[in-house]
Amino acid sequence: MEDLEKRMSTETSAASPENDSADASAEDSGLHVVGVAASAGGLEALSQLVQHLPQSANAIYVIAQHMSPTHKSVLTSLLARETSLPVEELGRETDPVPGTIYITPPDTDVMLEGGKLRLRNPAGHPASPKPSADRLFKSIAQECGENCVGIVLSGTGSDGSYGVQAIRECGGITIAQDPSSAK
Repeated sequence: MEDLEKRMSTETSAASPENDSADASAEDSGLHVVGVAASAGGLEALSQLVQHLPQSANAIYVIAQHMSPTHKSVLTSLLARETSLPVEELGRETDPVPGTIYITPPDTDVMLEGGKLRLRNPAGHPASPKPSADRLFKSIAQECGENCVGIVLSGTGSDGSYGVQAIRECGGITIAQDPSSAK
């Protein structure tokens, strides 16, 4: 985690008019986008992760935890107790602020498009996990290039495997929880 923190805090680009634009891509601005995927049983792993996220990193953190589409999520309030970073549930369209943790609401997918986090109707089969880790990871790979990180916590399903591949192909970093500790 220390190496990741060092990379994320030292790879920021110099201030320039292009980087001040609201539509500047994350790759151009040096902003790191960390996508985190977790199964419904991933609360413990998520809690441990957010406790150790660095405040000094030029990064945003986007959490996509699988949950029932009819479930009222309390993930935002639960994780806010575990970190000093701001934790917010995503709205339809969000301008990301470095140092913030964003939670994807139930029955939606989140994608990074044009420098904004956008909620989308779920794609794929109705029984597929929501939110989709693959859609999130593929979008951050496309937008951020080597400035993206994909973290897969808990679970045994395949959601996220194609997105992780996209992150690796663009030079980003991928991290997976040890299966023996997943719930």
